[in-house]
Amino acid sequence: NDISSVHENNNHISVYPNPTKNLINIKSEGFSGIISTKVYNLIGNLVLTTNNQTISLQDYSNGIYLFKVVYGSKTFDLKVVKE
Repeated sequence: NDISSVHENNNHISVYPNPTKNLINIKSEGFSGIISTKVYNLIGNLVLTTNNQTISLQDYSNGIYLFKVVYGSKTFDLKVVKE
């Protein structure tokens, strides 16, 4: 499984596994505050908002989702594939 990540100002966010069959984990290094994630489907509808660092896609259709991860003043956008 691939780990998608971004490095920015010594903060490191990892979102894995991608692609996934169900669970997505969001881990942060160098950031201890609340991480907020909004999940959108491919047509732009918001399907989930959570502060959890483990997100279940079990009840959602297979396909591509956009994860908008907000931590501090930073925003990280990532496409996640559910298969």
